[in-house]
Formats: sequence, structure tokens, C-alpha cells
Amino acid sequence: MEVLLLALIVAIMAPTLYLAGLHDVPNSIAIPVRTRALTPGMAVRAAASFNALGVLLAMPLGLYLFSWFEFPDMEAAMALSVVASALAAIFGWNLFTYFRGMPTSLTHGLLAALLGGTLAAVSIGDVSTQSVWALPWLTPLLTLLISPLVAVGLAYVLVFAAVRIARGEDPHDVNRIARGLQSVSVGVTSLGTGLQQGQRFAFVLLIALGAAGIADPEGWMGPAYVVFAVLIGAGALHGGWRIGHVLAHRLVVIDPLRGMVATTATSGLLFMGSLGLALPLSTSLTAASAIIGAGSNQRFATVNWRQCRRIALYWAATPVVTGAGAAVLTLALSPLL
Repeated sequence: MEVLLLALIVAIMAPTLYLAGLHDVPNSIAIPVRTRALTPGMAVRAAASFNALGVLLAMPLGLYLFSWFEFPDMEAAMALSVVASALAAIFGWNLFTYFRGMPTSLTHGLLAALLGGTLAAVSIGDVSTQSVWALPWLTPLLTLLISPLVAVGLAYVLVFAAVRIARGEDPHDVNRIARGLQSVSVGVTSLGTGLQQGQRFAFVLLIALGAAGIADPEGWMGPAYVVFAVLIGAGALHGGWRIGHVLAHRLVVIDPLRGMVATTATSGLLFMGSLGLALPLSTSLTAASAIIGAGSNQRFATVNWRQCRRIALYWAATPVVTGAGAAVLTLALSPLL
């Protein structure tokens, strides 16, 4: 049974990896394409390449994350069913939100799905509730709640500095430099996105391999990261334009200077979180919030607040839907174990 469940996890993880690349690539390319810093083709190729590179560089960070987040002790088949259910819930929600054009958080949903599936396992198995709540859920939860506010505030404040520096300069020169910096940010943000994605999926796979009784699960991670990079990069190559259109055209009216501020704030926060602090920042939440913060710091109305509220609603629904979905799937699989 454990072998079948592990095979099911691998089968679900493959399209989930592809969808993760498709879902997150607009966070790095939407604004540079909107402000004509890069052509769509150049942007997706650069983003896919750096995203894949970030995944490959994430291996030590993924192992570090696994070292301090120990999954609750439960039967192997139950643990594997929780992981499979969490991945299935994430895949279904990400697929739905992609076609709705909504930039939701993979990290947000994954943590909620694992928690929902684990709580379902507690209700039907010999699993200690105390061991579940003893896990460090608070740190990622606070990070996910606070990071959008930090991104909005940082981008809003940085506009003041950017406008002061650009004051008196030729507008064409300002736009040219801003577009050039946005081009650089595509690679930086995509690299940070890949680092985050690599950590998340490595964490899930390590749980599955450990539960299945695979000897030396860390030794399997080298080839696994290569597969992660290929599938996520392939998804990124398709551009994710449904979400990109919302971020670049329906959320704010933004010029190259403020677009540069938004992309710089996003890449800076991603690297601070993924490399400096090893915190689970969400690329989608950070990028959308930075765009809102930079676009709102103008003398005339530029932000589509109705669209902002719609995005916030999907953000709030993400943990509820994925957590409940993983719980239901875990309960549905339990009679087969």
C-alpha cells in the first residue's frame, strides 16, 4: 500500500510542479512586459531559466526546512495519504484560480492543506493532537499575514525615494533606466521564486519518502531537484498570461518608474525571506502587494480597488479551500488503508 501511495504522490506532484511554474511566473514578468521593458518572449525565457536555476539552488534550504519541521508521528499509509490529499487539493485549487486569473499563494495553500489533512488523520487514527499543534505553524502563518502589508508599505515608501532621485531628469532617460532595472528584476525575482518553490516541494517529497520507509531519502533529492527544475521551468515557459493580465492591466495603472519600484521591492523581499531568513514568503502575495503599493502612490486614482478586494477574497479562501479539501480527501482515502 505504501508503494502505491508513493506512486500516487509522484503522479500528482508532476502536474502540480508544472502548474506551480505556470501560476507563479506572472509575478516576475507581468509588469516588465506591461511597461515594455521586455518582450513577452524574452521575459518568459528569462523567467523560466532563472526559475529553474533557483529550484536547483534550493536544495540545501529544503533540507534545512525539513530539519526543523518534523511531520507528526503516524502510520506510514496515513502519512502518505495526507501528503497525497494535500497535493491533490493544491493542484485543484491552483488550476481553478489560474483560469480565474487570480494570483494565489502556493505556500499558503500547501501549509493549510497539510494541516487540514493532518487534523483529519487525528480524527480517524492514533495521532496525538498535541504533536500536531506543537509544530511551528505560527511562524509561517505570521509571515504570510504580515508579508503583504510589508510589501505594500515598502513599495509605497520607495516611490518617494525614486521620484526624488528622478526629479529634474529627462523623462526618457528615467523610463529607459527604469525599464533596464525591471529587466534585471525578472531574473532576480524568478530566482527567488525558484528558491521558494524548490524548498516547498522538497519538503513534501522528503515527508513522503520518509513515511514510505525509503532508505536515505536525502540521497534521492539530487535527481528530484532536476525533475523539479525541468517541470517548473516548463510551466513558466507558458507565461501564465491569465494571471499576468490581471496583475499588469486590471489591478493598477503603472508607469515604468513605479513598475521598477514594485519589481525591486518584490525581488528584495523574496531574497530576504528565502535566503536571509529562510521564511516561507509567498511570491504571489508579495508581488501583487508591491504592485498595489507602488501604483497607489500617485496623485490620481490608479488602483482598481474592486479587483484588489477580489484578489484578497481569493487569498482568504485559499487556506479554507485547500485545508478542507485535503481533509475530505484524507477521510475518503482512509477506508482503503
